[in-house]
Amino acid sequence: MKADVVVVGSLNMDLVVKVGRRPEWGETVIGSDFFVSPGGKGGNQAYAASKLGASVALLGCVGYDLFGEQLINNLKKTGTDTTYVEKVKAESTGVAMINVNHEGENSIIVAPGANNFVTPEYIRKHEQVIGRAKVIMIQLEIPMETVMETAKIAKEHRVPLMLDPAPARELPKDLYELVHYILPNENEITELTNIKVTDTETAEKAGQLLISRGVKTVFSKLGGKGVTVTDKGETFTLKGHDVPVEDTTAAGDAFAGALAAALVSGENLLSATKFANAVGALTVTREGAQASMPDLDETLQFIESLQNK
Repeated sequence: MKADVVVVGSLNMDLVVKVGRRPEWGETVIGSDFFVSPGGKGGNQAYAASKLGASVALLGCVGYDLFGEQLINNLKKTGTDTTYVEKVKAESTGVAMINVNHEGENSIIVAPGANNFVTPEYIRKHEQVIGRAKVIMIQLEIPMETVMETAKIAKEHRVPLMLDPAPARELPKDLYELVHYILPNENEITELTNIKVTDTETAEKAGQLLISRGVKTVFSKLGGKGVTVTDKGETFTLKGHDVPVEDTTAAGDAFAGALAAALVSGENLLSATKFANAVGALTVTREGAQASMPDLDETLQFIESLQNK
């Protein structure tokens, strides 16, 4: 089956604890709620795009364990094609341990497990899947050499690459010119550019620096302050939506999946960003990663309610 959106990335089970504050080293704090939720940046972005109506295939790895089965089955519910997800023997499915405070902000520790087996060799086996896509989505919870290999294959087949540069880390210089869309948050774009991004002005400055390195379009995600979009032709900022924040986990992934879904459906840059901005806002109003993501009808209703205000 041909998929318009092909996601290359991680699959993790999220173990989430709500806490008043994070513990210091050597300290124990008592949390409140605990829940388990399907996650991983690759899985999250595939789930979001598929739930919003895009045809999606996922390339990734899990272990031969209960978490792996649960992650695959949850993605299948949205119609995501998991045919190419491989199970790795003698390795556990990736796990993310997430602390969420009372303001909905989170901190995350990831044990990659089977995600380390998303190798360049694995990617080359599925080159045809990548070549038939309209957009490729990738993140940094898999080996960097795999990111580079995927980017090269995408360029060979003239398929735009959408990079979510998270977790924040230095990127190979050769990668920038292979990236069509890059979606950093404030911390990530600061890491990439050494420009402290705190507002629209600094986001535009950092965005132009990334474009000078070869990126086509930069989406600087500014949390509750919205998103600044920069490319060679235009720069614009969309303000964040005033919504009650329950949990910010996977809001960036929801934004990315929504952006990809809108772009492959033919939306222009501005309308696609408005759509993604709305999806990201809805996602933070609920707990969990994939469990918090809205479907297309809910998103359109939310957008309509904003227009009626």
